[in-house]
Amino acid sequence: MKALISACLCLASLATAAAEEVAEKLELKTPQGVTYTITADGLSSIRIGEREVARGSWRADSGDWLLNTGSGKLDAKEIARKSFRAEAGIGCVDHEHKDIEVRYLYSLDGEDLEVQALVRTRHDTQPLGAVWFRGLKFDFGKVPAGLMFHQHGSYLRAHGVGLCHPSFASRIGGSYAVGDGFGVGLSPGGPQLERTLFWWDYTDWREGQREKLPTRALNYLVAEPIPRKGMRLFELALRASAHTDWRHLLEPYKRHFTALCGEVQYKADHRVFAQACVNGAVSFIKPDNPYGFHSGFRRLDLAEGAKAFCDTLISGLQAARGQGVLIWGQGGENPRGAMYRPDFDILPPEVEANWPTLAARFKEAGLRLGVCARPGEIAYQANWKQDATLRINPDDPAHIQMMARRFKNMTDKGCTAFYLDTFGSSLDDVKAMIAYRKALGPDVATYVEHACDAILPHSGLYTELHFDKKANAYGLAFMSVHTWEVFRWLVPGVTCVVRCNADPKDVPDGLEKPFPFMFRNHLTPLVADWLVKGHAAELKPLADEYLDDKGQWKK
Repeated sequence: MKALISACLCLASLATAAAEEVAEKLELKTPQGVTYTITADGLSSIRIGEREVARGSWRADSGDWLLNTGSGKLDAKEIARKSFRAEAGIGCVDHEHKDIEVRYLYSLDGEDLEVQALVRTRHDTQPLGAVWFRGLKFDFGKVPAGLMFHQHGSYLRAHGVGLCHPSFASRIGGSYAVGDGFGVGLSPGGPQLERTLFWWDYTDWREGQREKLPTRALNYLVAEPIPRKGMRLFELALRASAHTDWRHLLEPYKRHFTALCGEVQYKADHRVFAQACVNGAVSFIKPDNPYGFHSGFRRLDLAEGAKAFCDTLISGLQAARGQGVLIWGQGGENPRGAMYRPDFDILPPEVEANWPTLAARFKEAGLRLGVCARPGEIAYQANWKQDATLRINPDDPAHIQMMARRFKNMTDKGCTAFYLDTFGSSLDDVKAMIAYRKALGPDVATYVEHACDAILPHSGLYTELHFDKKANAYGLAFMSVHTWEVFRWLVPGVTCVVRCNADPKDVPDGLEKPFPFMFRNHLTPLVADWLVKGHAAELKPLADEYLDDKGQWKK
């Protein structure tokens, strides 16, 4: 790979490169019986044994219009000239467009086809905002399944670069598809995290037809700009295989991901958490409840409320073998909105006065005290009565330092866990979380609301469990159960707290109940504060079965 990159980067001019064509095609054959055929059109065919599973071409185009980015001025629709040559098992393809030139290098690494594309812009004044690779159509023999992004082009144009990994829409940077007797795995390449999207477009968008078709058109979008008369190297790995296990198909992506993102940087603890939503609503704000707290033990602005909070939660957590509590709305309900607040360390004076009681009691009990934070946004005054928010810039040290100070203010108050609201699924969030983890160290637990794979080495995640009575199956909020399975495989040791929205009464006899389902799938129950003690009799035996004394999974 490194030799290929060096060779590719040493090409000063694609237009003047030697192009002695000694063959019309190159067939790259793997030991597993897969043949990749390279011609002047690029990757033109994939065969598994004698069966052709994909055919077409592989070429670049401007992705500016499709992703609504860049200048949109570069014309790369037509290929004016193309050439092919092969040397030492490497296929070299040159494509010349009006405003870009591309040199492709195709080679095998074991059973994976590695594709490198050196794209150079030719426009005098305008940059290229995104590159769109396309042209190959797969016939899966049946409706394919897997981790496949498929939306209409108008949807991509409407939502743009925000759909690219890492994002809410594309949580995992790799992709795989399984058809009749074979599968395909895809991975980006390169030495840094880039905004990429594998898009499996329907080959016929007619209503009632598209979902039933066995064919899909493969597209690869990379939203990384190339300046005027500049160049950039793009890489991907493709694995076609008769071995259809998703782990096998995603193996190239796991190698890429681990090299890029690394391993878990925090000390995982998978024991039960309690969830305490102590703020009410603006309508709760009264002369005798100036901060809009819920009543009873959630009145953290009252000394008796703080004491009752500790008495209620600590005994329940100890009985359930839990690890601590995560508090939402620790400052009460802010009448200016922007809940949950980005200035999460600012507490009313009465709460500030009672906080040492909470910290001391939970520390004495060996339990975590945690709060809700919103570290991806800044609050600002939108009008006289209301605040609004905007996203922080993770490349601005002042923004990161400001938020790091807020975390430190709360850790100084005894907090060792944070739920990270409205955060986790963008490249900016990943950058910010890397900085926050360095500031927090490995002992502080964090859980992002909206996770992508790239953030998981630096933070755990949050989700919610529900039971679909029609499907007769459990599901998770924001992601599928399978996505969580892939997360666990990519990032061993990752933590996930789960609020249970599944009513056990809805679960038919013979199916496992919510808490056993969570433990079996390595999901940490996040139990409502008022229910912890009542559920302790069910939670403790499960914790004893699945977790050791340090909160690590035994099975």
